[in-house]
Amino acid sequence: MRGIRRWMLTGTVVLALGGVALAGVKAGSVITVRVMSAKVMSGPKFIGATAGTVSRGDQLTVKEVKGDWYRVEGAATGWIHKTNIVDGKVALSSKPGGGGAGASRDEVELAGRGFTPQIEGAYRDQNPTLDFGHVDAIEQVTFDPGELEAFVREGGLAGGGQ
Repeated sequence: MRGIRRWMLTGTVVLALGGVALAGVKAGSVITVRVMSAKVMSGPKFIGATAGTVSRGDQLTVKEVKGDWYRVEGAATGWIHKTNIVDGKVALSSKPGGGGAGASRDEVELAGRGFTPQIEGAYRDQNPTLDFGHVDAIEQVTFDPGELEAFVREGGLAGGGQ
Protein backbone atom coordinates (compact mmCIF):
# COMPACT_ATOMS: atom_id res chain seq x y z
CA MET A 1 0.00 0.00 0.00
CA ARG A 2 2.89 2.34 0.80
CA GLY A 3 4.26 1.80 -2.72
CA ILE A 4 0.93 2.77 -4.27
CA ARG A 5 0.77 5.97 -2.21
CA ARG A 6 4.36 6.84 -3.19
CA TRP A 7 3.54 6.20 -6.87
CA MET A 8 0.40 8.39 -6.65
CA LEU A 9 2.36 11.19 -4.94
CA THR A 10 5.11 10.99 -7.57
CA GLY A 11 2.50 11.11 -10.36
CA THR A 12 0.85 14.14 -8.77
CA VAL A 13 4.19 15.97 -8.49
CA VAL A 14 5.11 15.11 -12.10
CA LEU A 15 1.73 16.35 -13.34
CA ALA A 16 2.04 19.53 -11.31
CA LEU A 17 5.55 20.19 -12.61
CA GLY A 18 4.44 19.42 -16.16
CA GLY A 19 1.68 22.02 -15.89
CA VAL A 20 4.12 24.62 -14.61
CA ALA A 21 6.66 23.86 -17.35
CA LEU A 22 4.05 24.46 -20.07
CA ALA A 23 2.53 27.59 -18.56
CA GLY A 24 4.48 29.82 -21.00
CA VAL A 25 3.35 28.13 -24.22
CA LYS A 26 1.63 30.67 -26.46
CA ALA A 27 1.21 31.39 -30.15
CA GLY A 28 4.64 31.69 -31.72
CA SER A 29 6.34 29.38 -29.19
CA VAL A 30 8.48 26.51 -30.39
CA ILE A 31 7.77 23.19 -28.68
CA THR A 32 9.48 19.79 -28.93
CA VAL A 33 7.80 16.38 -29.10
CA ARG A 34 8.88 14.38 -26.04
CA VAL A 35 7.24 11.01 -26.74
CA MET A 36 8.32 8.33 -29.22
CA SER A 37 5.39 9.07 -31.52
CA ALA A 38 2.32 11.26 -31.22
CA LYS A 39 -0.73 11.84 -33.36
CA VAL A 40 -1.49 15.34 -34.50
CA MET A 41 -5.26 15.64 -34.63
CA SER A 42 -7.48 17.56 -37.05
CA GLY A 43 -9.27 19.14 -34.08
CA PRO A 44 -8.44 19.71 -30.39
CA LYS A 45 -9.72 16.34 -29.14
CA PHE A 46 -8.37 12.82 -28.63
CA ILE A 47 -10.93 11.04 -30.79
CA GLY A 48 -11.33 12.12 -34.37
CA ALA A 49 -9.47 12.44 -37.63
CA THR A 50 -5.68 12.35 -37.50
CA ALA A 51 -3.83 15.09 -39.38
CA GLY A 52 -0.41 13.46 -39.09
CA THR A 53 2.18 11.93 -36.83
CA VAL A 54 5.24 13.44 -35.17
CA SER A 55 8.24 11.80 -33.53
CA ARG A 56 10.40 12.45 -30.50
CA GLY A 57 12.56 15.51 -31.04
CA ASP A 58 10.39 17.07 -33.77
CA GLN A 59 10.08 20.81 -33.23
CA LEU A 60 6.73 22.46 -33.88
CA THR A 61 5.59 26.09 -33.94
CA VAL A 62 2.47 26.87 -31.93
CA LYS A 63 -0.12 28.81 -33.91
CA GLU A 64 -2.98 28.76 -31.38
CA VAL A 65 -3.61 27.57 -27.81
CA LYS A 66 -6.98 26.13 -26.80
CA GLY A 67 -6.93 24.78 -23.24
CA ASP A 68 -4.49 21.84 -23.13
CA TRP A 69 -4.26 21.67 -26.93
CA TYR A 70 -1.88 23.43 -29.30
CA ARG A 71 -2.50 24.03 -32.99
CA VAL A 72 0.92 23.50 -34.51
CA GLU A 73 2.84 23.59 -37.77
CA GLY A 74 6.06 21.78 -38.56
CA ALA A 75 6.54 18.06 -39.15
CA ALA A 76 2.70 17.93 -39.18
CA THR A 77 -0.03 20.55 -39.04
CA GLY A 78 -2.96 20.19 -36.64
CA TRP A 79 -3.60 19.90 -32.90
CA ILE A 80 -1.37 18.20 -30.32
CA HIS A 81 -2.06 17.66 -26.61
CA LYS A 82 0.27 19.15 -24.00
CA THR A 83 1.19 15.72 -22.62
CA ASN A 84 3.14 14.97 -25.81
CA ILE A 85 5.42 18.00 -25.80
CA VAL A 86 7.95 19.97 -23.82
CA ASP A 87 8.12 23.76 -23.98
CA GLY A 88 11.03 25.06 -26.04
CA LYS A 89 13.64 23.78 -28.44
CA VAL A 90 15.50 20.68 -27.33
CA ALA A 91 18.67 19.80 -29.23
CA LEU A 92 19.10 16.04 -29.24
CA SER A 93 22.56 14.56 -29.62
CA SER A 94 23.73 11.11 -30.61
CA LYS A 95 27.04 11.63 -28.78
CA PRO A 96 27.41 10.07 -25.30
CA GLY A 97 26.73 12.84 -22.82
CA GLY A 98 25.13 15.08 -25.47
CA GLY A 99 28.43 16.80 -26.32
CA GLY A 100 31.09 18.09 -23.98
CA ALA A 101 28.78 19.56 -21.34
CA GLY A 102 26.56 16.54 -20.63
CA ALA A 103 22.85 16.11 -21.27
CA SER A 104 20.26 18.72 -20.40
CA ARG A 105 17.23 17.88 -18.27
CA ASP A 106 15.06 17.89 -21.41
CA GLU A 107 17.43 15.53 -23.25
CA VAL A 108 17.39 13.12 -20.33
CA GLU A 109 13.59 13.24 -20.20
CA LEU A 110 13.29 12.61 -23.94
CA ALA A 111 15.74 9.70 -23.86
CA GLY A 112 14.04 8.15 -20.83
CA ARG A 113 10.64 7.86 -22.47
CA GLY A 114 11.58 5.25 -25.06
CA PHE A 115 11.30 1.49 -24.76
CA THR A 116 13.97 0.80 -27.36
CA PRO A 117 14.56 -2.53 -29.11
CA GLN A 118 17.78 -2.87 -27.08
CA ILE A 119 15.94 -2.39 -23.78
CA GLU A 120 13.21 -4.83 -24.85
CA GLY A 121 15.83 -7.39 -25.89
CA ALA A 122 17.63 -7.13 -22.55
CA TYR A 123 14.32 -7.48 -20.70
CA ARG A 124 13.39 -10.55 -22.75
CA ASP A 125 16.84 -12.06 -22.00
CA GLN A 126 16.37 -11.47 -18.26
CA ASN A 127 12.81 -12.91 -18.33
CA PRO A 128 12.91 -15.82 -20.80
CA THR A 129 9.64 -17.38 -19.58
CA LEU A 130 7.48 -14.31 -20.21
CA ASP A 131 5.15 -14.51 -23.20
CA PHE A 132 5.11 -11.25 -25.16
CA GLY A 133 2.69 -12.60 -27.79
CA HIS A 134 -0.28 -10.63 -26.47
CA VAL A 135 1.73 -7.39 -26.32
CA ASP A 136 2.97 -7.95 -29.87
CA ALA A 137 -0.62 -8.58 -31.04
CA ILE A 138 -1.92 -5.42 -29.34
CA GLU A 139 0.85 -3.34 -30.93
CA GLN A 140 -0.36 -4.49 -34.36
CA VAL A 141 -3.97 -3.37 -33.80
CA THR A 142 -4.96 -0.31 -35.80
CA PHE A 143 -8.26 1.49 -36.27
CA ASP A 144 -9.61 4.24 -38.43
CA PRO A 145 -9.94 7.42 -36.34
CA GLY A 146 -13.06 8.47 -38.30
CA GLU A 147 -14.76 5.15 -37.47
CA LEU A 148 -13.84 5.56 -33.81
CA GLU A 149 -15.26 9.08 -33.78
CA ALA A 150 -18.51 7.80 -35.36
CA PHE A 151 -18.67 4.98 -32.79
CA VAL A 152 -18.34 7.48 -29.92
CA ARG A 153 -20.96 9.80 -31.42
CA GLU A 154 -23.46 7.04 -32.24
CA GLY A 155 -23.00 5.38 -28.86
CA GLY A 156 -23.63 8.64 -27.00
CA LEU A 157 -20.28 8.29 -25.22
CA ALA A 158 -18.98 11.28 -23.26
CA GLY A 159 -17.36 14.24 -24.95
CA GLY A 160 -15.02 12.69 -27.51
CA GLY A 161 -12.00 12.86 -25.18
CA GLN A 162 -11.51 16.62 -25.04
